[in-house]
Amino acid sequence: MAAVPPENMLARVLAHDHDADPTSARVLDAALEQFAEFGLRRTSMEDVARRAGVARITVYRRFASKNALVEAVLLREVRRFLEVFTAAVDGLPGVADRVAEGFVVTLRHARGHGLFQRLMATEPDALLPFLTVDSGPFLAAARTFLAGVLRGADGVAPDVAEDADVTAETLIRVMLSFVLAPDGCVPLGDDDRARRYARRHLAPMITRRPPEEP
Repeated sequence: MAAVPPENMLARVLAHDHDADPTSARVLDAALEQFAEFGLRRTSMEDVARRAGVARITVYRRFASKNALVEAVLLREVRRFLEVFTAAVDGLPGVADRVAEGFVVTLRHARGHGLFQRLMATEPDALLPFLTVDSGPFLAAARTFLAGVLRGADGVAPDVAEDADVTAETLIRVMLSFVLAPDGCVPLGDDDRARRYARRHLAPMITRRPPEEP
């Protein structure tokens, strides 16, 4: 995959607004449901058109190929996640709170996302490259986004703010490992335990202070 500047990738995600067109939004909703139920390979443009209740040509006028439709669905889902993430952490003043809540939201979203869970279970080869060996553009965009969240929190030491990109990437890589390989000795079975873990083990990487007592 060609290198994509992180600001360009993030801009693509945030500017992706097919929902502004009701018909495009209807097609994307249908595609998301179809992909989650049957997977990417077993879904055709005709299947999506039928589920959306529109003509096949209507789908092709908005999305020139199945690959374009898949990309549009994934970009919209990433944007939706970022909106949920931002809403969860924006009202929290402290960086430790933001890290903990962001960790919880990420785990909860991944566990409850039908398409993500479907692809992980039945078509990991379609998803994992974008999260591992080919993750460069997506990791860069996530790093740019999270670094901005960290810099905007109260209680961030000047040296941490200056090093926010490295810190953000470290957090993303840790969170991604829990999403892709959830089984282990770390107690993350519910939001409260995940929040305690993040406050004790992740937040100190940013605050540079000893972990808070649970």
